[in-house]
Amino acid sequence: MPLSEHEERILAEIERQLAAEDPRFVARARRNRSGPSRSLRLRIAVGMAVLGVLSLLGLTFSIAWGAVGMGLLLGAILLGVSALRERSDAPAETAPVPPDEMS
Repeated sequence: MPLSEHEERILAEIERQLAAEDPRFVARARRNRSGPSRSLRLRIAVGMAVLGVLSLLGLTFSIAWGAVGMGLLLGAILLGVSALRERSDAPAETAPVPPDEMS
């Protein structure tokens, strides 16, 4: 269920207050929310693709091996494409830390 305009304004105000009171927490929360890095997801996708090809070679022994290989290849393609589409040149959204709070 989507939020009403009033609820969205309240949440935006709470976020602004939190950013003003504790900018370090906001920066850490934004970093942690992003998930695995782009390069890690690309490495995982390549590993999945290699395993998928090896599993496809097992198709000569069993249809199940071929199905596993196809699933791994499909997952590798989806993960790789999503990692490549991520904008790595986007500026980081971090609030500046006042000099008196740096330690």
